[in-house]
Amino acid sequence: MFLHDTVLGIIFLSQTAVGVLGNSIFLWFYTFILFTNHRWKPMDPILTQLTFTNTIVLLSQGCPLAILYFRRGYFLGITACKIVFYLQRVSRGLSVCTTCLLNTFQAVTISPNNSRLAKLKVRLLKFTLPSCFLCWIINMILEINVPIYISESRSRNSTHTSGIHLLYCYWEKIFMDIIILPSLRDILCVGCMVCTSGYMVFLLYRHHQRVKHIHSTSLSSKTSPEMKATQTILLLVSIFVSTYGISCGFILHKVYMIHSGTWMMIVNTFIVSCFPASSPFLLIHREIQIPRSCGASWWRPYSQNKL
Repeated sequence: MFLHDTVLGIIFLSQTAVGVLGNSIFLWFYTFILFTNHRWKPMDPILTQLTFTNTIVLLSQGCPLAILYFRRGYFLGITACKIVFYLQRVSRGLSVCTTCLLNTFQAVTISPNNSRLAKLKVRLLKFTLPSCFLCWIINMILEINVPIYISESRSRNSTHTSGIHLLYCYWEKIFMDIIILPSLRDILCVGCMVCTSGYMVFLLYRHHQRVKHIHSTSLSSKTSPEMKATQTILLLVSIFVSTYGISCGFILHKVYMIHSGTWMMIVNTFIVSCFPASSPFLLIHREIQIPRSCGASWWRPYSQNKL
């Protein structure tokens, strides 16, 4: 039993540490570019918020479980349970909204100049920060009632019939008026994310077909920028939608199956943390201009001093 707890603690601690490291590196890249170039691109605030949100998701999901299994027992008080679970819910909603916001703004950015979305391109930067703040406000309000129904894990008894055991906390009751608005938010955001991603893939594929003869005459075997952007969109959306769908399935099974074990919450927490842990490395790998910009800014002063 001790070996089982130690292995689970190592898994969640490793996943959290790797994810936080990746998000910190990605955030450092953008901070470095901001102070060297002194200008933001429309997507930079959204990517920064997504990175920050991913960090909160990892810390609020992985750290409590890692500490729980390493200590092999209950360790959170009622106040800490409410704060941790509230952060989990808010950061999860922020992750959904921010990813949807990123895809929507990307669709506007690459839309043709003769489309209806072209008029929004010049105003895109003005809408970025208000949209990010609006995501925070909406999600903090939607989840404001959730901590009321959180109790300590050790207070769980047989009278709890309509709640979810969260391993270190217990969600006593799940009412429709509490989860219906967050569920509606998730459905709208995921649907919008899929639609905008499909629209972007269609535009990039059509553009790639138009310039196909140019790439075919080139001697370079490198992948075109259009295909790289398409791969990034497909990978991000597929990872997010897959983890979100699997997580929803586990939660529904946990709600309606009374005798389901705690292993479902363990697997669900690991799956939920997969997207925030892997997305920064995908973005770092695909956003080649970020390390190039950092390298150029770093190398330029060094070359001048050397001369």
